[in-house]
Amino acid sequence: MSSINIKTTERRFPVAKNLYGIFFEDINRAGDGGLYPEMLRNRSFEDSIPPKECTTEGDDDYAIVTPSGWRDEFNHGEGLSRWIRDNEIAFTPIPAWYCENSNIKLDREDTLNNKRSTALSVEFHPQGFIYNTGFVGIPQKEGEKYNFYMFAKVEEPTEVILSIEEDGVRLCESVMNLYGNGFVRYDTEFTAIRTTGNAIFVMTCPNGGKIKLGFTSLMPADTYNGHGLRRDLVEKLRDMHPTFLRFPGGCIVEGFTPSTAMRFKNIIGPVWERPGHLLMWHYRTSNGLGYHEYLQLCEDLMLEPLYVFNCGMTCQARNSVLMEGQELEEMIQDTLDAIEYAIAPADSKWGKIRADMGHPEPYKMNYVEIGNENWGPDYEERYLKCYKIIKEKYPWMIFVANHHVEEKGFPVDIVDEHYYDSVEYFAENIGFYDNYDRKGPNIFLGELAVLRGPVGQLYAAIGEAMFLIGMERNQDIVSLASYAPLLENYHYYAWYPNLLIFDNLRSYCIPTYYAWKLFGGNRGNYVVLSQDETGVLYRPVKGMASLIGPAGVKYRKATWNGNPVKATHEVMGHEVVLEEGYGITEPDEEQKKESSTMGVKPDEILVVFGDNEEETEGTFEIEIFAEEGREIGIGVYSSRISKEMYMNDETHPPREWNAGIVRPFQWRIKGGKSTFQEKHYPEPIALTSEASVKLTMGAYNKFKYVVTGKKMSLSINDVLVQEASVPSFPAMAAVVCDTEQEVIVKIVNMSPDPDDINISLDCDVENEYKVNRLTGGKYDENTIDNPTKVQDIEVKSSGASKQFVYRAPAYSLNIIHLNKKEAINKQNNL
Repeated sequence: MSSINIKTTERRFPVAKNLYGIFFEDINRAGDGGLYPEMLRNRSFEDSIPPKECTTEGDDDYAIVTPSGWRDEFNHGEGLSRWIRDNEIAFTPIPAWYCENSNIKLDREDTLNNKRSTALSVEFHPQGFIYNTGFVGIPQKEGEKYNFYMFAKVEEPTEVILSIEEDGVRLCESVMNLYGNGFVRYDTEFTAIRTTGNAIFVMTCPNGGKIKLGFTSLMPADTYNGHGLRRDLVEKLRDMHPTFLRFPGGCIVEGFTPSTAMRFKNIIGPVWERPGHLLMWHYRTSNGLGYHEYLQLCEDLMLEPLYVFNCGMTCQARNSVLMEGQELEEMIQDTLDAIEYAIAPADSKWGKIRADMGHPEPYKMNYVEIGNENWGPDYEERYLKCYKIIKEKYPWMIFVANHHVEEKGFPVDIVDEHYYDSVEYFAENIGFYDNYDRKGPNIFLGELAVLRGPVGQLYAAIGEAMFLIGMERNQDIVSLASYAPLLENYHYYAWYPNLLIFDNLRSYCIPTYYAWKLFGGNRGNYVVLSQDETGVLYRPVKGMASLIGPAGVKYRKATWNGNPVKATHEVMGHEVVLEEGYGITEPDEEQKKESSTMGVKPDEILVVFGDNEEETEGTFEIEIFAEEGREIGIGVYSSRISKEMYMNDETHPPREWNAGIVRPFQWRIKGGKSTFQEKHYPEPIALTSEASVKLTMGAYNKFKYVVTGKKMSLSINDVLVQEASVPSFPAMAAVVCDTEQEVIVKIVNMSPDPDDINISLDCDVENEYKVNRLTGGKYDENTIDNPTKVQDIEVKSSGASKQFVYRAPAYSLNIIHLNKKEAINKQNNL
């Protein structure tokens, strides 16, 4: 039984008013075909055109290569190879466009305008047709209307029939007569006669002819507030009770070349005048979802816009390129113009363009973030330059930095921190912000998610909720938070998990969505003092022993539970046979190259003994030759952690055993000192205090460790030198907020068992109370066909008092609303 002692008379601080928000980045085809519900894929015919700086490699342009050497799958504009396989996409020279009894080709010279890089030239034979397959189908909902328009050019009057078809059956159609000189816009409306997600859009030319298409679009007439965004997705975002929107990224802000970096001027104005570009998430965006649309979404949902802009550098994880001189100045001016577009009056240069888009009144703009996931001296130089220029013109602006630039003496309001890790990491770090300097900047927890293990399942949501409990306890320093990523087209995932998943007709949420919804919708006014008492849960650990550290180590007589074991996985380095025992050579060039992107030292070895990755307890013994000045390293629990769903370079998938996913606890001995640590960013975590040890130099010494799943004991030459517990976390945690009328108790139970929690208060509360709850089986998850297996529920209960017992189900998040008697009595006396 756990307990929570609540003191409502000791209010710690007000809640952070904008704590919970949303972060949008166009990943997993979240924009076109998703939140921006364009139904024609490759509507501007440009998907097969690589960025101007890049070259292509392989059959059918398998990969693009940047001048700085980063590679990514391209596949002639179709994106990832598995998208092609899984969605059974047939090859076509112009992605998503196919022809029958006709010919299609790109015309790079005669385009709609100077922002379009090509047009589609079609030569129809009589009864010939072209068709578009959309984003794995064109959706139709019975009775609903869809708006189509195109810019077309003909040499003579030409009749075309536009239709939505499924299996050869026309679901709706419209006849158009094309005429005129130059590109002319043509509009029509379709009304669906049945519901399907798998139709195609067809253009038929009964009498044949030549047509040049400059731009096309097919959108549902019914969108959220009539502002062009997909209704069901925006409604789900609204129901999270967010208070801000961070946009437009994310890594897409940085780009992977200067031409693919996000620029405000490319994402405003009529959509057919917005140049699209290739995103680093393997597909091209039309930029129909642009700066204006983001600001309008903020207004529709009453959100604070948080605009992330490129500060003059491309993505540092993808062979960064720095923008200098005039190029950098233009990028900063682009940001100034973006701010003006948002807030300037309608009679100003940029305000007039906004007014022409249908919004004469200014939008809000109080937050800007300088760069995305940038760091180091190059970032700091650009950060300070951007800060000074923007601050001078907009002194009220709140600035967000990518890392702790205040440590360099730079001014900053908020620092954006990102964490992707395991369930246990988030649970173990519930106190992460307890000791942050309250005199420093506030924290924006801009991206977090369980990325390994039970991703997208209930247990992941509960582990993340533990971290959010810790965050809420520290919202005097943590002022903003958002999950990432937000959206995923079911047929085009590049990263998983994502909060909301959709296909052409349906959408659903992973369990984490409901946790954020509960936290965001149950805030309170003040955080009050509370104290927890609970049990401990240990991190699940497994795996065999390994040798780590400098190459050249010599060893013999390696055993596990008394049985000889061999080096079975040469992750970094290779085993060689010596006159007496074995040695480990330095990693080869292939191993070094692979590890260079994994945050490991490329010259250090990692060789694993045995094949049983499931070992949780046992004894490892080995004799290692000691030499003056040479470090000896042994890995404890050397199994592979769960893979991430995302790969930075899809063209070079890593080996099954690689240095990025084998992360043992590290026992290192050097200079008479023994340390036992867990590797972590930015600093290793000590599992126990350092110990003094004595080795016999020029001889083999006996090293031994014993593990039980909860405890680890380390010995040298039969002398115990260190002991450590396996990392653990509390089984239950709570944070308490209140208003004048109620006490809101937020509880997470990580345990596999229900917890009868003794709740004590310093005020009288009503007998009846309400609970908003998220719970279920540990590995429960939602799917496109079973979308609500895990969701929040509301429960009415009774039995509350100044001291009562609440039963928290296993693996649960619980929001308990207790009505204060004093407040109710005051109301009754009015």
